[in-house]
Amino acid sequence: MIRTPFVGGGARRTAMASAALLMGVAGLVGCGTDRTAQSQEGGGTSTAPASDGSSSDEESPLPLAGPHWDIWEVSIGDGGLKRAPRGAAWVKFDGAGEVSGNFGCHGFRAKADIEGDAVTVRDRETLPGTDGEKSCDARRLDYEKDVQQILAGKLKITTNYSWVNLTDSHGAKLVLHKNRPVPLVGSEWRISKLDYSDEEWAIGTHAPDIGKVYFVLGEDGTFHGNFGCNDYRGKAEIGPETITFSQAEPTTRKKCSEAVMGTEEEVRQRLDQTVGYQLGPDYLTASTYPYHNLAIGFVAGAKRKN
Repeated sequence: MIRTPFVGGGARRTAMASAALLMGVAGLVGCGTDRTAQSQEGGGTSTAPASDGSSSDEESPLPLAGPHWDIWEVSIGDGGLKRAPRGAAWVKFDGAGEVSGNFGCHGFRAKADIEGDAVTVRDRETLPGTDGEKSCDARRLDYEKDVQQILAGKLKITTNYSWVNLTDSHGAKLVLHKNRPVPLVGSEWRISKLDYSDEEWAIGTHAPDIGKVYFVLGEDGTFHGNFGCNDYRGKAEIGPETITFSQAEPTTRKKCSEAVMGTEEEVRQRLDQTVGYQLGPDYLTASTYPYHNLAIGFVAGAKRKN
């Protein structure tokens, strides 16, 4: 049986890519410019401040040109921070006067003059989406309108290690994060949150004593992992936008607390269906595909290999 959290977890699909990668990941929380990001590396939780131009990090801020940047969030007026659905928005400045990327649905290319702490985007050209615009639903189109509005003209650059803000003359901004992709296949994906409909809650909400919950997708079309108490194996068919999990069965027969076993069953249900997924630099979010009002999903962070 699917349980909802003791308290509302927030409307993930109207706040994010739908988490909380979170990713969440997953688990990012935005509040004006005083913003922290939850790291999913190693399944831990650390915070990294959004770029505000005054970095205290030991490592130097990254240059704007060169890296592939995820357009993590947008902020326009009093609307607060809005996260990209399905993680499709990105941008790359080549340092030689060109910029390319995706608004969230359609691609684009333009001229980009980087001078000091500012970049001027001009002569922008919109391109067709990579999937023939099949995924251009209303949410993605709405998000990319915001990106298009900001990513034009002169923008102020502020950086803080792997975070960059691009802010226009009206205070609207794009929050960028350096794309450090973790491979979908072969990585250990540690589930940090579960969701049901538009509610989201931490994996330990109902079972504080639950063990590590994770899965690993294999090259051979299978997956294995632990759902909080027992080890599991199953099949996983991976596509460009969906993963079809099936035949999730336990390979151990441990007995844990009722709360842990209940949560384990919730995890099993999520890994025994077709999900649409969003893959970020080090997070993965997934939900019943096609999405509906009773959809169930999860947020996971990748354990990076040393």
